Amino acid sequence: SLVQNTRSACAVADKDSTIITGGWTTLSGWKGRKEGGYITKVVARYNLQGHVENLPEMTQGRTEHGCGSYYSGGTMVVVVAGGRFDAYNPVSSTEQLTMGGTAWTTAKSLPRALMYMATVSMNNQIYILGGWDADLDAMAEIMAFDGEDWKEVG
Repeated sequence: SLVQNTRSACAVADKDSTIITGGWTTLSGWKGRKEGGYITKVVARYNLQGHVENLPEMTQGRTEHGCGSYYSGGTMVVVVAGGRFDAYNPVSSTEQLTMGGTAWTTAKSLPRALMYMATVSMNNQIYILGGWDADLDAMAEIMAFDGEDWKEVG
């Protein structure tokens, strides 16, 4: 089972496990009400047998964010971007964790605050598709992160 009850988190696949980043956790006894939960910084790795390990917490709790991974020098780097850190405000910040590292570091921010985006990792890049901006306008752009910068690619 998960370390804590979780919704609106983001998952990154790793060979034989999955890394769950952030999300919203509900306090015991509350049924889906925002007042009864909090946005978490927790990051943990799971496999088919269950919880494997806790990884370093993100510097900023976030939910409804994007995430993915790329490889640098043969080592997997997990990236989280956008989402929101409170009940109403989307963010543009990006953090990354080099697997085996002890802390998340700041990476280049998205060009604008986004939440509710789809993400996919392929060809050693992370792609963000759509999402909602700070005005709650739906976006149709596609952005790619190459480990250095976000670029609009579609």
